[in-house]
Amino acid sequence: MTFKDFLADGVQTSCHPALEEIAETWTGMLDPAVLEGMTDETFHPRMAAFLEGEGPSEAVKLQIAGDLERITVLRGPAPPESLRGRVGAVARPILAGIADTLVLGRRTLPFSRLRRAHVLLVGDLEGPGHSPTETAIDYAATLAMDPNVDRLEIVYSGFMTLDMAGYIRERLGGFPRERGISLVSTLENDGFLADILGRGPCTFHMVSEPTLSPVISVVSRLGPTLMHTSADIAPVQYADVYWSGHSGAYIEQLWRRQAAPEAFARNHVQVLSGPWREAPPPAPVTRAEIGAPDDAIIIATVGDHLGAELDEAYITGVELAVRDRPHCIWMVVGDLPGSLSNACRQVLGDQFLHFPDTGQIERLMGAVDIYANPFRGGGGRSARMAARAGAILLSLNQGDAATAVPEDIRASDPEDVFRRLDMLIESVELREACRAYQTDYIAKICDQRAFRSSLSGMITLAAKRYAARLGGLPLSQTVFAASGALAAAS
Repeated sequence: MTFKDFLADGVQTSCHPALEEIAETWTGMLDPAVLEGMTDETFHPRMAAFLEGEGPSEAVKLQIAGDLERITVLRGPAPPESLRGRVGAVARPILAGIADTLVLGRRTLPFSRLRRAHVLLVGDLEGPGHSPTETAIDYAATLAMDPNVDRLEIVYSGFMTLDMAGYIRERLGGFPRERGISLVSTLENDGFLADILGRGPCTFHMVSEPTLSPVISVVSRLGPTLMHTSADIAPVQYADVYWSGHSGAYIEQLWRRQAAPEAFARNHVQVLSGPWREAPPPAPVTRAEIGAPDDAIIIATVGDHLGAELDEAYITGVELAVRDRPHCIWMVVGDLPGSLSNACRQVLGDQFLHFPDTGQIERLMGAVDIYANPFRGGGGRSARMAARAGAILLSLNQGDAATAVPEDIRASDPEDVFRRLDMLIESVELREACRAYQTDYIAKICDQRAFRSSLSGMITLAAKRYAARLGGLPLSQTVFAASGALAAAS
């Protein structure tokens, strides 16, 4: 089996083009022996050991480290956290070294300008249905609501689709041009950092920039930095403030298991609300439209990469909960490998509904009773949609989807997920109580006024930490020094 065949084996077809691109890149730059005989069990350990060796150049190491995370998202399985930590330990000093080459003395930046000028690094603008992209533009809209902001640059890579341009106009088009809102394409302007620096002091925000982009470390030398962390992956690069919906204790334990520097967790801020607008959901599909009885209990599983995210324990657990209850239906929204979709249909028959296209998620969620999140890191966007539409959320205390669920009703382990699922199926009263509790909570996490207040505080905190780490001096002398500025700034 070739490396290309290994990556594509058993994977949903929508992920094949991206995996083929990675396979071509790797086969073009690596000795064939490095990629021979890969299996799911050996892949991540072998690549971690390869990265730790002396043979590959720093550029090759960064390329492979970044692609490893893409491969995990597209095909799975997720590597053990210890292996993620080993890969991060290889990439972190390389990226810090790149930033240290910047010749820049200590900078004392006026706080008044840092409050008024903001640059967002958002990576690829894939489309309004892409969770990181949508979050990035909603985040920009939150900043633009501050009348004191007079400079807001959104730095993106790649090309922009018409749908994406339309969403940006919808969210940002109402703000006058003199407010200084602009889009900067790194493809069209490879000197964008010099231009940004030339326009004066600013605060930098990483909302969906690729985690191993060297730009993240470079801009940490230029001004205060804020980074949105998600998907239960510890950051590789430094930011003055990291923020997510998870508690500090959860983040500290998680990032320690992935070998992130202890000081990173000290910079984390829990923010219960987010930039996600609480738009009214569209008219839901009717049960008749999807071929379901009016009195059916519909359990939904949603995702863009379900082929990588659905493990045997999850699939078996849902099937067992549904198959002996004729009034229950398992509805999967998102592409699946054909073999998996056929197997589920064979076992459950009419109790299994599959909608490969995720374009109608919001309407479909209006027909859902219970949203059962897979055991994964993502799912935040679809979970919020489901909750706004009135579905009850079931999730482990991990990943993005968990932050849409009140902490006291998150499941403790997979067995607890299916115990709770059984209870919800059997009790109308419990479903009604959970739905009411969930409705109140989702209103809080979509509270834009609360998020604006949190963001304002984080911007102030980032500025203080930038000043305390001696504004702009090399990361090796401040952030990654054995002692000194970073401890004082935390």
